[in-house]
Amino acid sequence: MSLMGRHTSFNKDKALDNALALFWSRGFSASSLRQLEEATDLHPGSLYHHFKNKEGLYLHVLKYYIEHYLQFRIQKYLSSGPPLEGLRRFLTAGYRHPRNMQYQNCCFLACTSTELHLLPDQAAELVRQAVNTIQQALTAQILKGTEKNLIAPCLSSSDAARELTSFFLGLQLMARISPNQHQLDLLVKHSLEHILNPKT
Repeated sequence: MSLMGRHTSFNKDKALDNALALFWSRGFSASSLRQLEEATDLHPGSLYHHFKNKEGLYLHVLKYYIEHYLQFRIQKYLSSGPPLEGLRRFLTAGYRHPRNMQYQNCCFLACTSTELHLLPDQAAELVRQAVNTIQQALTAQILKGTEKNLIAPCLSSSDAARELTSFFLGLQLMARISPNQHQLDLLVKHSLEHILNPKT
């Protein structure tokens, strides 16, 4: 006799990806346990067994996002190719989603930051580490551009990367509030010119 139930063929990555979509679109506080059970295809007991509670699930989802989404984006745009183009595409790729997925215009790190007061302390540490990873990748790309004489930032590479990281985080909120790609592209273009002083 076969066992019946939603948790008999648990796929952790699929469950985390579905929970990520729910948390990303609704936020931590507005996502109910019932919605999370449906999203992960787990009964309450199985959800507790795998993740302990809602906060524990969110931490797993945040780690999953950093490892599978953020690292992929960094690897794709900030690891090879023309430095300035890579920086531009890293900044602009985040808000090019169809209307039904525009909640993803705002990086999940930025979304998480707005609810840190509701989350375990580990969430804040994960966000800090991820932002530091972004800043390190931006620094390396800026150094490449400087060495190739493509840009001439007035600031040091590390300071320019810090300023660009701050711009990146602010851009996430702008992309959710006003998802006009053309206006956002112009904002990225002008900010890169101001911070990096590209040579023409």
